[in-house]
Amino acid sequence: MSTNRIHSKGDYRHEEAYAGEAGIYPGMLLELNSSGKVLKQNTEGAPAEIAIAEEDALQGNTVDTVYTDGEIVSYMLPVKGAEVNVRLATGQTITVGEGLIADADGCVESADNAPSGTEYNILFTAMEAKTTTSATALIRARVR
Repeated sequence: MSTNRIHSKGDYRHEEAYAGEAGIYPGMLLELNSSGKVLKQNTEGAPAEIAIAEEDALQGNTVDTVYTDGEIVSYMLPVKGAEVNVRLATGQTITVGEGLIADADGCVESADNAPSGTEYNILFTAMEAKTTTSATALIRARVR
């Protein structure tokens, strides 16, 4: 099933900031740098604030439109229980109810992929089954 929005249901706060790097896709997890710009979240399993890049529909962009360095990025801060579509890393096979953690490139991955002995935060619960092979894909998930 394809989707055309990052937000699915539930409350969230909308924010905007300049991109501090290229290659940010809607559905990616973001973090703020010391200059107030957003970057792809880059720490696997991080207990980070959940900030998710959104599609900029007001500019005619879709969930497949990448943000470039210096462009204004629309992003959301969803509340616990909200359902969103987040970008799933390649090489993942996810089942319904599985815990999802941040990978090191703005996407999410199965909590089962975390290196043993590593402390990690489960950020989402998968609301659909999905397999990715050669490209990232959006997966419906509920914020924990």
